[in-house]
Amino acid sequence: MSVAYLADDHAADTAQTANPQWYKDAVIYQLHVKSFFDSNDDGVGDFKGLSAKLDYIASLGVNAIWLLPFYPSPRRDDGYDIADYRGVHPEYGDFDDVKRFIDEAHSRGMRVITELVINHTSDQHPWFQAARRAPPGSPERDFYVWSDNDTAYDGTRIIFLDTETSNWSWDPVAGAYYWHRFYSHQPDLNFDNPKVLEEILSVMRYWLEAGVDGLRLDAIPYLIEREGTNNENLPETHDVLKAIRAHLDENFQDRMLLAEANQWPEDTQQYFGDGDECHMAFHFPLMPRMYMAIAQEDRFPITDIMRQTPDIPEACQWAIFLRNHDELTLEMVTNKERDYLWSVYASESRARINLGIRRRLAPLMERDRRRVELMNCLLLTMPGTPVIYYGDELGMGDNIYLGDRDGVRTPMQWSPDRNGGFSRADPASLVLPAIMDPLYGFQAINVEAQSKDSHSLLNWLRRMLAVRQRHSAFGRGTLRFLRPQNRKVMAYLREHEGDTILCVANLARTAQAVELDLSEFAGWAPMEMSGSTPFPPIGQLTYLLTLPPYGFHWFQLCEKTDGPSWSTAPSGVQAEQHTFVLRGDVATVVEPPHRMVLESEVLPNWMSGRRWFQGKDAELLATRVNGYSPLPGAANQILAELEVETSTETAAYLVPLGVAWEDDVGDPYAHNFAMARVRRGARVGDLTDGFLTTEFVRSVMAGLRTNARVASPFGDIAFTSAAFEAGDDAEIEWSSAEQSNSSVIIGREVVLKLLRKVVPGVHPEAEMTRVLSDRGYPHVPAFVGEVRRIDADGTPHTLMVAQAFIYSQGDGWAWTQDYLTRVIDDLVLAGDPNATPDFASYMAFARVLGRSLAEMHAVLAQPTDDAAFAPETMDKDAVEALRAGVARQVEDALAVLERGGDWTEQDNLGALAERLVQRRDDLLALVSRLSGAATGQVRTRIHGDLHLGQVLVTGGGVTFIDFEGEPAKPLEARRAKASPLRDVAGMLRSFDYAAALGAVAAAGVAQGVQDRAVDVVSQFEVMASETFLEGYQAVAGEQPRALLDLFLLEKAAYEVSYEAANRPGWLGTPLRGLAATIDRLLEDAP
Repeated sequence: MSVAYLADDHAADTAQTANPQWYKDAVIYQLHVKSFFDSNDDGVGDFKGLSAKLDYIASLGVNAIWLLPFYPSPRRDDGYDIADYRGVHPEYGDFDDVKRFIDEAHSRGMRVITELVINHTSDQHPWFQAARRAPPGSPERDFYVWSDNDTAYDGTRIIFLDTETSNWSWDPVAGAYYWHRFYSHQPDLNFDNPKVLEEILSVMRYWLEAGVDGLRLDAIPYLIEREGTNNENLPETHDVLKAIRAHLDENFQDRMLLAEANQWPEDTQQYFGDGDECHMAFHFPLMPRMYMAIAQEDRFPITDIMRQTPDIPEACQWAIFLRNHDELTLEMVTNKERDYLWSVYASESRARINLGIRRRLAPLMERDRRRVELMNCLLLTMPGTPVIYYGDELGMGDNIYLGDRDGVRTPMQWSPDRNGGFSRADPASLVLPAIMDPLYGFQAINVEAQSKDSHSLLNWLRRMLAVRQRHSAFGRGTLRFLRPQNRKVMAYLREHEGDTILCVANLARTAQAVELDLSEFAGWAPMEMSGSTPFPPIGQLTYLLTLPPYGFHWFQLCEKTDGPSWSTAPSGVQAEQHTFVLRGDVATVVEPPHRMVLESEVLPNWMSGRRWFQGKDAELLATRVNGYSPLPGAANQILAELEVETSTETAAYLVPLGVAWEDDVGDPYAHNFAMARVRRGARVGDLTDGFLTTEFVRSVMAGLRTNARVASPFGDIAFTSAAFEAGDDAEIEWSSAEQSNSSVIIGREVVLKLLRKVVPGVHPEAEMTRVLSDRGYPHVPAFVGEVRRIDADGTPHTLMVAQAFIYSQGDGWAWTQDYLTRVIDDLVLAGDPNATPDFASYMAFARVLGRSLAEMHAVLAQPTDDAAFAPETMDKDAVEALRAGVARQVEDALAVLERGGDWTEQDNLGALAERLVQRRDDLLALVSRLSGAATGQVRTRIHGDLHLGQVLVTGGGVTFIDFEGEPAKPLEARRAKASPLRDVAGMLRSFDYAAALGAVAAAGVAQGVQDRAVDVVSQFEVMASETFLEGYQAVAGEQPRALLDLFLLEKAAYEVSYEAANRPGWLGTPLRGLAATIDRLLEDAP
């Protein structure tokens, strides 16, 4: 090393020490010297060529360069088989070339990161050559791990499954086996030998003194071997890393260690130590899940793995990447996820290697510029430091016909000239052949052409990197996911030192709309960051955005920025409302003189707009306050029960009344759902649905926590609960959309459901979840608590139910529709018309669904002294009651069909209905015959209203929800025991509905393929039904088909009546299902 260069180091180091955590604000550009630029036209890239292209790298907006190994090497593993740690491969240049490159990079404000491959060397390294010839037990021999046999450490996995059959290889010179976790020509170093660590520290000092800013520690989970372990992530490995870090901190400032630990997040976290091991580590599990999210059009893979990612020390940082020099590794996914990713992104076996995919980003995205941009958007906005692989800024392709991982290491494409401008050498002499195919070849994709095109991918990425570099929140900020109902859209906040950035990404191939709860930023304006364009200000209502296919937005949320001049932000409040003057607490509004106005003017108008009000289709005649009860510790809240009389029924509804004061903006929806104004002295506010206030939720949770009992003239309010974790300050999340009941999530631990319609008696929702939880059934939300009003005579009225919060991928209905959409698009529109649909992933779901339902039925069939849950054998009277009930349902459906309506003009439904009416006698006889199969069968409590919408998809499992039964039925009927096959029939009918909706989508595809699309949907229905039944019967055993057919008949008849009354446009689905069931059963009749 020249003295001049050593002197220059001091000045360079001093200039670089201003930011000790520079890696947190970095964007890293990864490249291979041999493949970047050839300065001497020998066909191999070199350091002089790399130095010549530094201005290009700097122009990208990156500020760190990561070099792959450039040391002397046989290059059997592309340089990771090192033969001399202190040298430079002669084809790349010499040490002076390296030092000159480092200095020139520093002069442009760029850091340099290189490799410290400490797990293994080449078998050509002098250390190994000496070791194999040294006697056993000698210091030279102990530089590596040896054994007299190949059976030691047999619990260790083989990483390179495509090439290696053992982690041991025989060395004839040494007469012993040596240990290697990777290729057999890469023997592992023995860190139990202190001399090894001394040599590694010496090598580290050598390159840090040369000016290198960071060292990537290759394959560090495998440094130590211990019998009886899997030889990964051992405590002694961390001792080695602590020693390396301590030596670095003692002798150098402003330097960084980057861990390559291909492990799960909780294991990788250990490589940060307590801030005393590595400064950075790659987030391997996140990378494949970004690809999975786009393939599945669902944010869950990303949000799920980020929830699993533990906190790391403040000074530490994740490194995020999309692609690199290796295969797209799939080690940190489940076997099922790996098979899915292989099928989507590497259907050609040649693209697979080991446990990964050897493709670049653009081919993985099928040259879809939208998806390439979206993936880069995720890369630049996820927590951590992004790493960009050379050529990906252009959309370079790969060559999967090259061996090993060389297909993604081909020469950089600079121009349409010879060899893509990489070298003037003979093409046959290039270190690797340049890409020359018509889609990705250097004639089509190169730096020269894209630099001149302002709309090119290269210039787009430059602009986005420039935006990112202006905001430290991307590199240093916290991450907070929003939870919009549309799962195809991922929205999250990056926040740091007052800078709040909203990122919204559409993961779907179709345009999407999304409603975001941004009420905490009410009055702020989102500023679109790429063009500094103000968007309309945020209000108390949900913020609506629309995104094109694979579109995304980056917004800076600005507190004192006006929205666009054309914007008119809605207030979310009625123009005029009655104002109640309060002289006491909120209870005064239900007492004279306010009560008359409340009942006659305020409540009727407000109730008619609520989704949960079941009398919207009838005339509202009167609204009366039946009574009210106070809540513990909540002066501004009461539990009011209303008697609402309509032209069809009189029913009781629970409406908490609360006050949201004007200066309190902490409750996002309270003001939006206000029913009147209130004033107390000079203070004004809104009379609103108290359920939407923090005070109400905190009061209820406090009551549950203490099992409180609150006395009131209207009946005692009894709180009962099991233990739960959500504390007094837990985050509260209301749904932005109204449902048939009202729900709120507390601390993502508890879901509190307020039952709007109040009925006397034991409510099945609380009863069922309590019993199933007590019996250890895992596929329901655990029972947390219940709030009841107890009449003076002891009659209970369930008002609220609390259950455990479940992380999920949404309900089974939406998940199924998304699945069918992808099947139609992928298999019908783009696939081989003769291909057989691969329903493997849905079959797995349907099978699990069937097994889980059978397991639930088995739990409910357990003997018990509780009369409400004791199983019963169906005797003659029970069978007759069943027959009569089904016959009534069928008669009702036939009456609907006889009355007819506008629906009769749809697709010959009128003729189909007429045919069914004519078969009335046969149909009723069929009901009688099928009912006989119920004799001697067991009836138990069941779900009672089971369909795909009542199932949450939770990764590889399911969770059943909403046990309140069919809302139109009285409570006694919803709690009645029935054959478990009624639930089975409900799910089978739900598959039919899903297929019907899928067929609508199939009919809308491109001309010429509609028949294929409809055929695929038909195959789906058969597959889903059969697989679900197989799963169910695998647990429950063979079931009487005649009884299942009876319930299918009953369910289809019920659906006919329901759709005719509520959704005539949907009547065709149950009507065709009913007709098909009748035809099949009458044909099979003896």
